[in-house]
Amino acid sequence: MECFYLIFDNPFAFSHTLRNSLGTLLSSIDVCTAYYYELPHGAGLIMISKAYFTHFIEKHACDDRFVRMAQALGMKDAAEPMDFITALVKLQEDCGVADLKMSDYGIWPDEFPAMAQNARDTMGGLFGCDRVQLSNEDCVAIFEKSYR
Repeated sequence: MECFYLIFDNPFAFSHTLRNSLGTLLSSIDVCTAYYYELPHGAGLIMISKAYFTHFIEKHACDDRFVRMAQALGMKDAAEPMDFITALVKLQEDCGVADLKMSDYGIWPDEFPAMAQNARDTMGGLFGCDRVQLSNEDCVAIFEKSYR
């Protein structure tokens, strides 16, 4: 995570902005870490971040925000929302966290529907904060795309 903070002039402001952009499903990883004690909170966020953000990019929820976040991650010529995914993956690789896998923490695909429902049951109010509403099916699909 040190790498993450070194690339920004104002790391608190950027990380706070990024955290607020993560929305409900990423916040619901807090709930998952209650069941998977060995899963660090940040690792859970990293594992699903690419699929989560791609979901919102494909919905064109806030294209300009994703372009600005790509630029903040050092991709000065970013012009498309998917540039953020490219920059995010590079950051994860540079920080040595790109190979984190759910399976290494004992998380299995058959648990995804229960994880999605648990997120809604325990943190349901946060679902209203997302730019595009996530259904349980959307949450499960994001977990599935993230699974390794």
